Amino acid sequence: MPESPRCRLVRKRDGEARMVSRADLQEFFKTYEKVYNDAIAGTVDLDDVADIYSTGFVSVTPAGVIVGENGAELKDVMKKGFEAYRAIGSRKMICADVSVTPIDQDHCVAKVQWSGEYERKNKDRLTIDFEVNYLVERRDGRLKVFGWIAGDEQAEFSKYGLL
Repeated sequence: MPESPRCRLVRKRDGEARMVSRADLQEFFKTYEKVYNDAIAGTVDLDDVADIYSTGFVSVTPAGVIVGENGAELKDVMKKGFEAYRAIGSRKMICADVSVTPIDQDHCVAKVQWSGEYERKNKDRLTIDFEVNYLVERRDGRLKVFGWIAGDEQAEFSKYGLL
């Protein structure tokens, strides 16, 4: 099977399956960072966004739990989400660090430390650091997000005067 340019194949060593490594996740989330920043710039291919996610996913935030499927609806929701982030002044997202908690050979929790750069309406710039826990699986040799657990971003945006 040819490799997708979007998500690198996680290879087996000596034919043996291996746990998802921190290095694999760092590379994966650097790709995620690039796709996010392309989306903020308005230049993303929504297929690249969708390719990060598994066939189904769960989103857990203080607002509730949402379960969805990857497809046209996800792309539409993501497009609207990126438009909303641009509207509040999101300029750049940096994946500062990734740690991994294995679940089994093909599943893990990736705790990602993000640093978001924003610009307020008055042109003042600020950085907001936060973390998100992602549920990641290795499917057909590729890493995919099948869930995330995040804090209350709306409260953070309000706290910093972005809403």
